[in-house]
Amino acid sequence: MKTGLTVIVPNYNKSEFLTKCIESIETQTLRPDAVIIVDDGSTDDSRKTIDRLTKRYPDVRAHYKPRNTGVSNTRNTGLSLVSTEYVTFIDADDHYCNREKLELEMKLQMEKGGDIIAYSVTSFVTPEGKRITKKKAPSYYLSGNVYDDLLITRKWDSVMRDYVIRTDTLRAVGGYNEKRSLFEDYELLLILARDHEFYCTGEYGTAYTEGAGLSAVSKEDQTRIQEEIILAELERLDDKHKKQIMRSRKFLLIKRKIRSLI
Repeated sequence: MKTGLTVIVPNYNKSEFLTKCIESIETQTLRPDAVIIVDDGSTDDSRKTIDRLTKRYPDVRAHYKPRNTGVSNTRNTGLSLVSTEYVTFIDADDHYCNREKLELEMKLQMEKGGDIIAYSVTSFVTPEGKRITKKKAPSYYLSGNVYDDLLITRKWDSVMRDYVIRTDTLRAVGGYNEKRSLFEDYELLLILARDHEFYCTGEYGTAYTEGAGLSAVSKEDQTRIQEEIILAELERLDDKHKKQIMRSRKFLLIKRKIRSLI
């Protein structure tokens, strides 16, 4: 039965994680119509692993880029190959930790009219697979119009990852900003939240492997880039809305600072 969903798996030198990632997709209670691994010019033995996986699973296919161009371009390349109504992404070093993840998110899409962003709770894990965070009550996770909350960075630990979205919705905003290699996913969330609502299943979805990406970048650079994105977005707002966001954000940052000192 066709599900109308494609899973894109961007990969760069993550051969050791790829099999677990793909197996977690293939054991979902709702199987996608297609799984596309987009390899970003890997120099490890990713091609060997990918070729083995495409032979094992008929719905898995590969696209090999001739050189490394970064994760945003790789995701957009995958997006250009999608022919289904819905799409979702998962990085090669992550995996689904809930077999019903895709089914629950597609069900949420249908219940809410089909043009929302449906996501699940992220389980942060160590490279060895040990869970770092605990799931909170469903009411904790951002829902509905989340634009202001994202700008304020309220509940930063619940920011959406690996959501199911209508393919045309993602294409209409241009996909990922290829000029960014950091917080490009956050910037895209803000753009999507301007006109679309987000809803959480309240259940675990992806196990996100800590220890890569942001960990290689200084906290100062992380803060600078995040602030750059937020300030650019604030410029779109009228003065009243901008002041409201800035007051709320200032209060939240002070509150976090106090907590860190306790």
